[in-house]
This record gives sequence, structure tokens and C-alpha cells, in this order.
Amino acid sequence: MAVTNTPKRVYKDIDMAFKPNLLTKDVGKKVDVNAVKQALKNILLTRKGEKPFQPNYGSGIYDLLFEPMDYFVSSIMQKEIETTLTNYEPRIELIDVQCNPNFDLDNYEIRIEFYVVGVKEPQVYTNVLERLR
Repeated sequence: MAVTNTPKRVYKDIDMAFKPNLLTKDVGKKVDVNAVKQALKNILLTRKGEKPFQPNYGSGIYDLLFEPMDYFVSSIMQKEIETTLTNYEPRIELIDVQCNPNFDLDNYEIRIEFYVVGVKEPQVYTNVLERLR
């Protein structure tokens, strides 16, 4: 049996849905790629100034949701996502970020392609951002 010297990284986090594990009755957990995807969502949906003692942590995409919907705002939102993830998520290497306005549904569809450090396959995170009235 061959032994590899490549370290296997395991990322762990609490499942933010707080659903209990059926066997242990403890709070569920997310591991590896799912933990990183959950972290992406948390970083992007956290407003700047919302995290105590870290006023710059988070993104400004919520503020952009209330601007008139157009391709210019979409490009600013795309750059904000890229900057936020580059600054606050060291476990990923970005490949591409797309932010497309959906004028009919009044929302933005985001698609983030990235590599997780220690995982060979590229990953995709998608989300729909919309204003709450």
C-alpha cells in the first residue's frame, strides 16, 4: 500500500440550520466542501459592521440591492463579492464570479466557481439575492 505525503484537510463547522443529528441528538455539522459553501453564504450575507469588533467583516451587497437594478450595479456587486471572498475566505481560490440581474423577478442570480484548498474538483455556489419588503 502506497503512502501519500499529501495532507488531507478536513473543514468542519456547525450546521447553521441547527437540525439535530438523528442518532446523537446533537447539533448537526457540515464538513469539507459543504462547510466552505456555508461559510461563503455567511460571509456574503453578513453586512459590514454587523459582526462585533470587526467593522469591515462582511459584504456590502445588501446596500446594492436597493439601488436601481441594472448591469452597472450588477458589476459593482460582482466586484464586491470577489473582494469580500478574497479578503475573508482563505480556504478558496476563486475561478469566476457572475452576478446576473433578473429583471422579471427583480433579483440577482450569483454564481461563484472556486477551488477549495485541498480538493481537486472545482466547486460551484449559487444563490439568489433579492430585496425584502
